[in-house]
This record gives sequence, structure tokens and C-alpha cells, in this order.
Amino acid sequence: MPEGVSSQRVRDSKEAILQLWEQRCHAEVPSAGTGTFLALRDSLPLYLDHLSEALALNRKMDFRAVFDRGEESTRIGKMHGADRASNRSYILTEVIFEYHILREVIFQVLESQGPLGGAQRDIILDSIEQAVNDAAVEFSEVHADIQQKFINTLTHDLKNPITAAKTNAEIILRRADTPEVAVKSTKRIIGSLNRLTAMIHDLLDASRVRAGEPLTLLVSPGDLDAVIREVIDEMAMIHSDRFVLDSKGPVLGSWDCDSLRRAVENLIGNAVKYGNPDTPITISLHQGVDAVELIVHNEGPPIPEAEIPLLFQIYRKSRSVHEGTKTGWGLGLTLVKGVADAHQGEVRVESAEGKGTSFILSIPNEQTSQVSTLQNAG
Repeated sequence: MPEGVSSQRVRDSKEAILQLWEQRCHAEVPSAGTGTFLALRDSLPLYLDHLSEALALNRKMDFRAVFDRGEESTRIGKMHGADRASNRSYILTEVIFEYHILREVIFQVLESQGPLGGAQRDIILDSIEQAVNDAAVEFSEVHADIQQKFINTLTHDLKNPITAAKTNAEIILRRADTPEVAVKSTKRIIGSLNRLTAMIHDLLDASRVRAGEPLTLLVSPGDLDAVIREVIDEMAMIHSDRFVLDSKGPVLGSWDCDSLRRAVENLIGNAVKYGNPDTPITISLHQGVDAVELIVHNEGPPIPEAEIPLLFQIYRKSRSVHEGTKTGWGLGLTLVKGVADAHQGEVRVESAEGKGTSFILSIPNEQTSQVSTLQNAG
């Protein structure tokens, strides 16, 4: 087959290849449905342009040939591998499998119009092989970098309550003859240890959510209004009195108050961390006919709509957050979603320019007790 014919086929078949590859990935790769950013899809037209040119010139697309060409030095494999590494549900075998699908799709579409020559097949196979290598290397490097940052942040955050507890214990030793100081310092130690315990629970529960396991709920009668007021009081001691509670009084029901408390702590903590400083943070609690709705609202830059689904993936933050200076584990919202799911509820986000950001946690009124009992029985 003349090289120009196969090159033209690639140009004419770009959209067909793109659509078929994406359909097969969503159908055959378990993690493909968990992300909104498909780097390979975004850069595939450019890749096919390079492939078309290589076929027209009968030019190899192995490592040396690609490396020598400036416009191809930033290859789709690197973009693809980096994107998949930041989506924590992906594993390396899935990344490689997506390229196996791409290879099959390219040959399926191109050879539907007639067989390709041996030289053309070799060029295509070389290009896929090089892209796989790039993706695998980049995936491994980014994956390792994310893990290291997580460990560094985790270590830093765990030190804070430990240091606070140690400092207050030393105060008690120095001021043991002053009961008021001892009592106050003891309460601070207990608070620090409680924060440390909650952080460990967050880590374990978020990992359980990632593995697809439901959280085990310990249900008992409780008042969500009282739970939220306790969280706000504790937060106000650390972040000053910038919290506004909108609640009409007790909200009674059968809940896992401990898990809901940690969910509320994470939502308020996120609002403090990423909202505009010195602006009010509003926590609203409303009990409707079918569900209880908790809303945590902060003022600040909006979250891009395309990035919102990423917020609930473990260790994953939006790109705008990564570009800032805030630190965090990337666990909090994963835990919030896990708590909502375990109660058969949902968590959603509303964010817009000039309107701030609201995280809405909704828990059904009637189903909560039944679902929790079933999970405990299991």
C-alpha cells in the first residue's frame, strides 16, 4: 500500500478512532469511569497527526526518532501516565491496557478499508510501544511523588496534636500547684489526643472507601444540632469566632454521630483552609420531610466545574488547589463521601464566581437506621 494512502486513512479516521477507543476504555477498564480528565483523549488528535506524518514519510517513531523531534518530545504517553497516576483508582496494568486498546482500535479502523503494509504496521506498533513506555515511566514517577508528598504532609499534621499535648503536659508539671491551669491543660491534652485519633480514623476509613468497602456504622439516637455545635465550639477555639450556625434547634434521629462529626469537621476544616480568610463560614442544618441537609458555605474563588468530581477521590485535590500553597492529605472529602454513602445519602458541591462554595451533605430521614443496622449485621 502506498504510504500516502495509509497516512490519509489516519487523517480521515481520527474521530472514529477517538470515539471507539473511548467507548472501549469505559467498557473494559474499571477505573476509566472514575475520572473526568482523559489526557489521551485530549491529545490523541495530535498523536494521530504525528502518526499520519510518519506514515507519509515512512519515518520511524521509536524513541530516538521521537526524541529528536521537538514537537513530539512532550508525548501523549507522559500526559496520560501523569493523569492516571493522579487518579488514585488507576493501577499501572490499566494504563498499559488502555494502549493495548488503542493499538487494536487503530488497526481495526484503518484495516476496515483494506490491509496495511508491513512497514506501516511497524511504524504504528513502534509508536504505541513508545507511548506505553512513556506512560508507564511517568505513571510510576508521579505515583511515587504523590505518595511521598502524602507521607510528608501526614507526618507534619500528626506532629501538631502530639506537640500540643506534650506542651500542655509540661505545663502541668511546672504548674501542678495551680489546679485551674492543670485542668485547662488536661482538657487541651484530651482535645489533642482526640484530634490525633480522628486523623487516624480518617486515614483508615478513607482507605476503606477507596477499596470499595462500606463504612461500618455504629447507630444510636442522637442530635445532629448538638454534634455540630460541639464541632463549631472546638473550631472557634482554633480559628476564632468566624462561624455562623443556621439551625432551628435539635435534629433527632438514629445516626452514627461519630462518623457524621468527623465529616462535619472535615467540611468545616476545608472551608477554613480554602475559603477567603476573615470571612464568615456558614453552617446550615435543616430537617426536611425526607432528609436532613447540612450545608457548609465559604466565600472564596470558585472550584472549576470540571474539577469537582476529583475532590472526592482519595489523595486527589483539584488542580487549582495543587497550584496553591495549602497542604492536606487529600483524605477529608473521600471520608465525607464514604460517610454519606454509608447513610444512603449524598454529598454535592455548588461553587460559582461571586457566590462562594457550598458543600451539601444530605442524609435520609427514614432509611438511615435500616441501612446502618444491615451493615452492622454484616
